[in-house]
Amino acid sequence: MKSLASLNKYLWRYRYRLAFGALWLSLTNFCLVYAPKFIGQAIDAMKGEFAMRDVLREIGLAVLFSALGGFFLFCVRQTIVVASRKIEFELKNDFYAHLQTLSQNFFKSSSTGDLMSRATNDLNAVRNYLGPGIMYSLNAAFRLVFALSAMAAMSPELTLVAMSPAPLIVYGVYRIGKIIHERSQDLQERYARITTKVQENLAGIRVVKAYVREESEIESFFKLNQDYYDKNLALAKRQAIFNPAMSGLLGLSVILTLWVGGEMAIEGKMTIGEIAQFLIYVGSLSWPLVSIGWVTNIVQRAAAAQARIDEIMTLEPEIKDDETVNRAITNIAGAIEFRDVSFAYPSRPNDWILKNVSFKLERGMKLAIVGATGAGKSTLVHLIPRLIDATSGEIFIDGVPIREIPLQVLRNAIGFVPQDHFLFSDSIRNNIAFGVADATEAEVVEAAKLACLDDDIQAFPARYDTMIGERGITLSGGQKQRAAIARALIRKPAILVLDDALSAVDAKTEDAILRNLSVATRHMTVILITHRVSVTLNADLILVMERGEIVERGSPAELLARNGRYAELHRKQALEEELSALE
Repeated sequence: MKSLASLNKYLWRYRYRLAFGALWLSLTNFCLVYAPKFIGQAIDAMKGEFAMRDVLREIGLAVLFSALGGFFLFCVRQTIVVASRKIEFELKNDFYAHLQTLSQNFFKSSSTGDLMSRATNDLNAVRNYLGPGIMYSLNAAFRLVFALSAMAAMSPELTLVAMSPAPLIVYGVYRIGKIIHERSQDLQERYARITTKVQENLAGIRVVKAYVREESEIESFFKLNQDYYDKNLALAKRQAIFNPAMSGLLGLSVILTLWVGGEMAIEGKMTIGEIAQFLIYVGSLSWPLVSIGWVTNIVQRAAAAQARIDEIMTLEPEIKDDETVNRAITNIAGAIEFRDVSFAYPSRPNDWILKNVSFKLERGMKLAIVGATGAGKSTLVHLIPRLIDATSGEIFIDGVPIREIPLQVLRNAIGFVPQDHFLFSDSIRNNIAFGVADATEAEVVEAAKLACLDDDIQAFPARYDTMIGERGITLSGGQKQRAAIARALIRKPAILVLDDALSAVDAKTEDAILRNLSVATRHMTVILITHRVSVTLNADLILVMERGEIVERGSPAELLARNGRYAELHRKQALEEELSALE
């Protein structure tokens, strides 16, 4: 149960609430164990001639103590169960917050469905341990202590007889607990596979339908679900054996109590009322004994679930602020310098994505990067906000090594439009204002106009309140790109990075956006990745990349005069445009 030890810090925060819960539980069990005494006395009072008043008094006291036990049980639920919900709330927040700190490489190697399973199914299993698991464990312990003490006080001999099946119960708990723990973790992992399958299919439903793969995907899901069902059913069958076995052993205890207790009553060692009281105690042990199996199941499932959660929570982010960070840096002007920067993924250390890249941009300069797919352009710009870190070499922002700049300061100063123009299932307004918590309506509209999106938005029925669906599914590719550009511009960043951000817009819209950007970004350092040479003509510096290296650099005029790769690309695209115009 080592994995559950990581929950101790949460339990410690709510120690007073849990302590009160334990107090209420002790009072609950005291009242419920004390009530049978009055029932026994009521039975003994009905021998021969008796006064009904005496019997009713004993019954009334039994009812009173039972009612008090119920009230204290309500208090238990208001303390221990409420504490479990509060801890669940903190666990979910901490898990989600930790995910936000992890680096890009983690999410590349982890499936969304698996993370969702850990954040929902696994956390629910842990919460069951923190609430019902703890509550019923304590309840069983208190009930056993109070009931056995009362039984031993009445007759140690009869208590030993009644509890003779206990060793078999302990052994059964040990065996079933071991089985549940081993199988629960396997079940959690299989549930994660199902979640991953559903998430991937819903995200890629258009591809599934386009390739007419519905039946195949249904069959694939059926196999995963059948496997999960079979394993779950096998575990349930083993669990199903446990509770009847506990009940059977308890029934044996009742039979033994009646047999031996009956003989003691005949011999005058115990009264009929005491035997009835004793049997009530034996019966009151039924739930604690049976609940041992149920609690064992909860604890073992929680241990398996928490182990999966800890796999994530113990991961350290690859990219984070370290001891070299200069906390005095609170803003960025925008000058950028790369010095012999190289990059390779740790999983492929000999496969260099970037090799010895060096260039320098003063604040306000415009850099255009061109090159074939796979040349390393996107990797280069991902280094600037430290989505990944360089393998070797150094990057400077405003003359300061990038690792010395606090991550939050660095990323707050960058407006980044990646190739994947991800939009949230929210209104257009909230998607544009995503990076600015206090953005005004005027700022949202201004950013949309700069991105040439305002006219499109005005044509929507709800305008800026239009809900755009998951991943912006209701928008065209060009509209999603322009929304992403607006989201970057509204931040008024010191550095603006556009990674192939105009590929889905037509030439006319592209020209309009570029004209708007030339005005809006005159004080920004702009890095533009593009396949269109026409977009680069106003750049201060152009880098032509091949296989991770800079093969040409210079202004548009210099590169055209050089008659190299850039000039060849310019001629080719100009010819394509002429042919397109003739058509």
